Amino acid sequence: MATVNTSPTTITDKEFVRGLINKMLRVEISDGRILIGSLLCTDRDRNLIIGGAAEYWNTVQGEPRLLGLVMVPGKHIVSICVDTSCSDVTKLLETYDKSK
Repeated sequence: MATVNTSPTTITDKEFVRGLINKMLRVEISDGRILIGSLLCTDRDRNLIIGGAAEYWNTVQGEPRLLGLVMVPGKHIVSICVDTSCSDVTKLLETYDKSK
C-alpha cells in the first residue's frame, strides 16, 4: 500500500511575490493616495512598479486619474491589497498562509 503525503505545500516569500506579478493591486501610500494597477516588478527595497495605474484620493469613489506606469517607493507604502477574485491568487494566498 502506497502512502500519500498530505502535508500542505509550502512556498517561500520570493515565490509568493512572484505569484503576484501581473495581478491587480490596491496600494495606499503615505500621502493618502490610492493606486490601483497591475504589479509588474519589485526589488529588495520594497519599491513597486505598477502598470496601468489609476490614482484616487482617499477613497476609490470618484473620478480616477489615469497614470499608466508608476514607481512607488517602498518607504511610502502604507498598505497593499491584492484582488482575490482570481482563483489562482486565492490558491496562492491559501498556500502562503499555511506555510507561515
